[in-house]
Amino acid sequence: MADSTQNSTGLIAYILLFAATLLLTISLQETVLKNGIETIFPSYDLITDELPGEWIIMSRDLTPSEEFATHRDQLNDIFYRLRDQEFAPGDRTLNTLRAKKALREYSMNHDQTLYYISPLIAFFPLHLFIAALLAFLISMYLPASTSVAWIRGKLMREYERVGALLHKQFDAHGVDFEQMFKLARREREQLLRFTTLPQVMVTEVEDYIALHNYVERRSRNFLIPLFFYFRYRISSSYGNLIQGLVSGGAAVLIFVIGLRGLKLIPQEEPSLILMALSLEFILLIVLMITFAGSAQEERLDRVVKELEAEQRDAIKHQTDTIQNVLGGAGSGGGVSRSDSISEYEEQRLLDELLSLMIKEAERKRSV
Repeated sequence: MADSTQNSTGLIAYILLFAATLLLTISLQETVLKNGIETIFPSYDLITDELPGEWIIMSRDLTPSEEFATHRDQLNDIFYRLRDQEFAPGDRTLNTLRAKKALREYSMNHDQTLYYISPLIAFFPLHLFIAALLAFLISMYLPASTSVAWIRGKLMREYERVGALLHKQFDAHGVDFEQMFKLARREREQLLRFTTLPQVMVTEVEDYIALHNYVERRSRNFLIPLFFYFRYRISSSYGNLIQGLVSGGAAVLIFVIGLRGLKLIPQEEPSLILMALSLEFILLIVLMITFAGSAQEERLDRVVKELEAEQRDAIKHQTDTIQNVLGGAGSGGGVSRSDSISEYEEQRLLDELLSLMIKEAERKRSV
């Protein structure tokens, strides 16, 4: 009961942390975007305080100085009439639409590019991603005793789960797990090669020992907990969900591009397109990180391949022994007899292995 209450408190604290970082990123978006446009796109101006809820991105007026003042007066007159609602007195929406039309005509007459951006629509997926990333990192690296360190607590539970699993497997094969910590990495790998443990255990042992050293403050590599959590929690539990979300993001992007092709989204108002692009970009980044942190193959697949290789070696050794006992292939039928024994033993062992795998899958499904 205490663990459940503590977990709920940590989740609430994490949600509050996420909300705080989200508000922080939204409050900084105007400053960041202005500096970004000035640095990356110096030929454009960002106007944020004229249209309600929308920003104006307009290419700079590069006309000679004697014409620049006239153009600036025309543009300011449009903004004055927009603020005083002179385009449509009494109807704010119609006044804004007519002001947009006047700005569009102005930009066309002076060969300037014009865009209207709704920041909460266009950049909201980016705000969510940045806020979630910051909250995740803060919650990961805070001490486990603090209530905000919800991710840190999940990391420690995963660390304990992997450690308990490794202890059971080492005990089942008669190997002292504690001895692994006292050996250098090359010595550990050499020792594991001469045990009955599958070679996939080498990576798991190294990951566990690396995180153990980090928890005990013997290592300061801050990437270790990230790699461990993504490999043993995110990739194994949410890999299929992330792939499904990427497909869903692609569907949203195709739909929005289709609306743009039907002219339902004007060319100068790309907010929905930016939202769909940023959403798909974020999901692909998450998928890339998930794949980069995951193992090359599923653990069960690698274990099965190693068992098959070991069984084939055992069958070959058994066949050679039978040939030696029977005097080799002295007669004409000796070769076919040994080959038939080898094929029979191989098929029998593979059938038994497949049967065990099917029973295990049915047991997990029933649970």
